[in-house]
Amino acid sequence: MNEKRIGVDYSELHQLDSPANRLIRESIWGIEDDIGQQSFITPRYLDQLIPRLGIEKTTHVLDVGSGAGGPAVYIADRTGCRVSGIEINEVGVDVSRKLAKNSGLEEQTGFHLGDAMEMPFTENTFDLAISLNVMNVFSDKTGLFKEVLRVLKPSGTWAFLSGTFEISGDEETKQKMARGYLIPQYYDSLESYRKKLESAGFRIEEITEYVADFRVQVKNWGDAYKKHSTVIAEEQGEENTRYHIEYFDTYLKLVDEGRASNHLVICSKPE
Repeated sequence: MNEKRIGVDYSELHQLDSPANRLIRESIWGIEDDIGQQSFITPRYLDQLIPRLGIEKTTHVLDVGSGAGGPAVYIADRTGCRVSGIEINEVGVDVSRKLAKNSGLEEQTGFHLGDAMEMPFTENTFDLAISLNVMNVFSDKTGLFKEVLRVLKPSGTWAFLSGTFEISGDEETKQKMARGYLIPQYYDSLESYRKKLESAGFRIEEITEYVADFRVQVKNWGDAYKKHSTVIAEEQGEENTRYHIEYFDTYLKLVDEGRASNHLVICSKPE
């Protein structure tokens, strides 16, 4: 991604993180691919996702867990569509609004502070809802899916990218993976996602697995923590630093064992 080419200046956003986090982000993505994502996605994912989901100027998109707004602004800039983000973190919402304003995309975007389990939107509002590697922070995914279903228009699309895990009964691994990014994590297998989506009322249309690039991103996160461990420990504490090194080592091991992957799940709301 070239910032000048798409008309969005992410350079200010890059300076908002702490010194340790800036080192981590630069190691993982570099400057050009850092659009404010706190996940495993890259601009390449978004460039593939946009035509796949048929996002165009008339599409109204909901971004569930929009974070600092980088991916939402990227999509709005690329397509001319309208994007509404819902984010529980006040700092994330403030940063998102500032990024959109500075990019001249204030009219196309709206970022809302709130819980995605109880969204401040009326029924049948959105053509498309997306979520990018944040599903694991929701303990009640069936409840979340029902809320997404409520705000989608009939025949609307729900597409989310999420890690999927086969760790049922493996308590040692669950403990090692319990709090990625200092946030409690609630993991599901692909089969569990299927059941919860169908229980919520969605019709599953397509599931795609990402393997090679996903492994690269997981390894990049772990390598960044190891490379900058001293600086990170000074800022975030030694216990947290050691925990995250083990977290990403465990994650990578699960990927190599075929017990963890990254899936794009595309569903539709029945008419």
